[in-house]
This record gives sequence, structure tokens and C-alpha cells, in this order.
Amino acid sequence: MLSRPLRRLAPVLGVLSLCGGAGVWSAWSLAATVQIGPQTNAGDWRSKLTPLLPVSGQMAQVMETRARFSMTEVRRRVLDAGGDPRLLDQMQVSAERGMAPLYDKRVKISEDDFRRYLVIQQELQPSGKLVRLSVLKSSSRLTFGDAGGTALLRGISLDLGTGEMRFPEGYSALPEAFNITAAQAAAAEDPLGKRSGYVWKVRGNTPVTFTALNGHFALLSLSDGSVLISYNRNGIVNGTVSSGNLILNFSREGTNPNAK
Repeated sequence: MLSRPLRRLAPVLGVLSLCGGAGVWSAWSLAATVQIGPQTNAGDWRSKLTPLLPVSGQMAQVMETRARFSMTEVRRRVLDAGGDPRLLDQMQVSAERGMAPLYDKRVKISEDDFRRYLVIQQELQPSGKLVRLSVLKSSSRLTFGDAGGTALLRGISLDLGTGEMRFPEGYSALPEAFNITAAQAAAAEDPLGKRSGYVWKVRGNTPVTFTALNGHFALLSLSDGSVLISYNRNGIVNGTVSSGNLILNFSREGTNPNAK
């Protein structure tokens, strides 16, 4: 599974406005998603989706985001300006602990420049919490349940013939292919590496029932052989506003979350 931090997910899952707003997984926009139309036949979809799908009872690691501060460019600028390298070392210690380094005039660059060159990223790391996935699968459909800790996924169903995903709020979305090559990941210094899979961007609004949904669901195969499943949503159901975010990582080789 994931033995190292997953970086450059900034944000990993951005909050979406029900009116439209910015897209999620913005740091993964290195490769454009391509809409896959309904003309794709059932056999093709089943073969493409099956390697990404969990089995019922499979254990998954809950992932979480943590702040990370990169001082590479700050260090270069400060040293060029004749700033104190010992002060940089102290700032580096704070950055490695996930704390924002504080500006000090002894770095000999302006505070505005200091903030400009300090790169704030998010790491995606295992939280240490495991959940058991619950899915009900028939010959044509997979539906997520909740065995504890995955309530956000409950009721989401995937048509294995068409690739269409349906959500409990009554809306649906077709998949879009997603791919980042090893070269693209290397150019971005992205330790997630090569990955591919599908995303479902669901949008819906029913004023009569005061119901709306703006969400992003993803199933991605990572370079270590594991699968990242995520769901981020903002919604209104019967006039009640709610939001949620869940990121899971599981092995495709069985129910052992540490399987390689």
C-alpha cells in the first residue's frame, strides 16, 4: 500500500460551489480528462471498471491531507541575497513539522517575496484508520453500502454495462477517462507517479424539492498497484445543506490493506 506521502494534491478535493465553481483535483489537471460517450459497448466498460472495483469486505485505508511547506525557492532567494543560512535551517525544521515558517527580516528578502516563494502544498497520507468496504454486486450493477465509516458512499451505484453512476439524490453521471503518464508525473515532481482511471462529475438541481448535488467521484489505479477511491460532494436534500469528503486507498490483491 502507500508507504510514502502522496504530494502535490493541492487541494486534493476542493470544495465545490453548488452554483458551479472550480473543479476538484486541480493539481491533477496535468492531463485533460476525455469524455467517454455512451457508444462504448457493455463488454468494454465491464473490463475497464472491474480492475478498479473493491470486493465486499475488503479493507481500505482512510487517507487525509496535511499541510506541507516547500522552502526550495525561498532558500535559493535568501542565499542569493546574503541571508542567514542558519535561520533557513530553523525554518526548514518548522516546515518539515507541517508548521508555516515565520518571516524574519534577517533573510534579507521582503516579506511579500518570502510569502511568494514559500510553496504550500498538501500531502495525502494514511490516517491510520481502516474501514471495511461494503458493496453489493450483481451481473450488471455494483452498489456501495456502509459497514461503518463509509456512509458517504452508501447508495451510490455503478452500471457495469454503461459506466453510468447514480447517486442517492437522484442524479447520475457518465465516466470520463483520466490518465497521467510517468513523464508528466516526473516533470511535476509528483510522487503519485503514473496513474489512470475514471472520474464522474455529477451536477443536478431540482428546485421543486429543494434538492441539488455537485460532486466528484474518482476511481484511480496508482503506480504501486493500489486503487484510490474518492468522493467529494456538496448537496442540498429537502432543503438541508450538507457536504462530505472521503478518500480511501485499497489493494487490488485481496483484503489485506498492506498487500503489495
